[in-house]
Amino acid sequence: MDGFMENIEKKWKSLSLKLPILYTASTLLVVVIVLVSVYFQFEKQMIREFTQMAQGVTRLMAREIDTEKIDDYIERNFKMKEYREIRAYFTELEKSYPGIEYMYVYHFQEDGGLVIFDMDDLDGEGQGDEPGTIYPYDKAYVPYKEKLMKGQYVPVQSDVTQYGYLLTYMQPLFDEKGNYVCHVCVDFSMDRMHMENVEFLLTLGLVLAIVVTIILVAGIRAMRKGITGPLNHISKCTESFKYDTEEDRLKNIQMMEQLDIPDRNEIGRLYQIFTSTLKESHYYMTNFSKAKNDIQTTAAALDQMSESAMRDVLTHVGSKFAYEAKAKEIEEEIENGEAKFAIVMVDVNNLKYVNDTFGHKEGDRYIQGCCKIVCDVYKHSPVFRVGGDEFVAVLRGEDYDNREAKLAQARVTFMEAFLQKNKETWERYSASVGMASFGEGDTNVEDVFKRADAAMYDYKVEFKKKYGSYR
Repeated sequence: MDGFMENIEKKWKSLSLKLPILYTASTLLVVVIVLVSVYFQFEKQMIREFTQMAQGVTRLMAREIDTEKIDDYIERNFKMKEYREIRAYFTELEKSYPGIEYMYVYHFQEDGGLVIFDMDDLDGEGQGDEPGTIYPYDKAYVPYKEKLMKGQYVPVQSDVTQYGYLLTYMQPLFDEKGNYVCHVCVDFSMDRMHMENVEFLLTLGLVLAIVVTIILVAGIRAMRKGITGPLNHISKCTESFKYDTEEDRLKNIQMMEQLDIPDRNEIGRLYQIFTSTLKESHYYMTNFSKAKNDIQTTAAALDQMSESAMRDVLTHVGSKFAYEAKAKEIEEEIENGEAKFAIVMVDVNNLKYVNDTFGHKEGDRYIQGCCKIVCDVYKHSPVFRVGGDEFVAVLRGEDYDNREAKLAQARVTFMEAFLQKNKETWERYSASVGMASFGEGDTNVEDVFKRADAAMYDYKVEFKKKYGSYR
């Protein structure tokens, strides 16, 4: 009984069993990864295509709505010929896009969406909510309630709901004064395309299963014939290796060379490599420590060079190279339709006068002081020194949301510092500040940068008119 169990244990530990199992498991894992990757790629592409369609539909819907008549739409609705014509247009629009499930126009407020148009009856099976009624927030949009009430864009929502697999897109509208009035919204059903994707993946999975089965059977047979046999010879040889003395290591090499495994496949080449490795191992071990130290020294030097390139030495903010890297990052967001940022351009006033009059040492202190004001105001945004007297802040998050207030704060702070006449000239920090936000007319970061630079220049002109070019 003990001998039988030992044979079972030895068989289980044998490479002849483990290698086919590993080969089979690896192949199945690859198949699963391929199927999952293809599925998610299809889903991502499907959401992208439906989002593009939804954007087109909401633009067409928005074109028909007079933002100055929203109150009339709510109060008079079906009594207005224009209101009925808009609904008729929405109905025709739905026929042109068979995937549309719902179309509606809401004004979002604290307790939900105030209905202006509700085309919930596009399929003819039911009536939408009456104009003027309140539609409570769906669970998915509760976290975005504040943004919706301010007329800000919210992410596209796609999920399986009680109505099917839906994609929801909302576009805010504003009146001529820039006040938020409503959102035009569309829900697309993705059930049909989703099922087509699933059916394709099932078919692909079946084909892969058949092909993989054939490959596995053939591969395991070839593996047992050409791999595990020679490996067993090498294994038995290495079990008798000794490494205590130079003589032992030479004997190991002789034993391996006596196997004389021909170089007909990977195992033969592995045998040749293994034999060569035994011969060279002493040399490599001797030089290993030196090579390790050299690698660590080189890596440290590269890290230091990279850090120096990304950071301005004088002010310790981002360098021009770092700004260009950030710009490339934002360009990708623009291409994906996810960009939301503003650029602040800061140009230090009278730096040449300070340098010429008091020296470059005080000029450097003047630059550092101006930089500190910029960093203090825009605490949540990266700041870059892109020229001798020029700084750029890329506003994101909290600084972006409060950008107008932050701009005013920056200008006021610089003006207060400039008017402190009891301080040294290089301590009366002064700079012209301009800002521009990414908008519909912008196609890249450079467009926003140029408008921010122009705004800064206009501010500098006004500053010079009032205070002159020098102190």
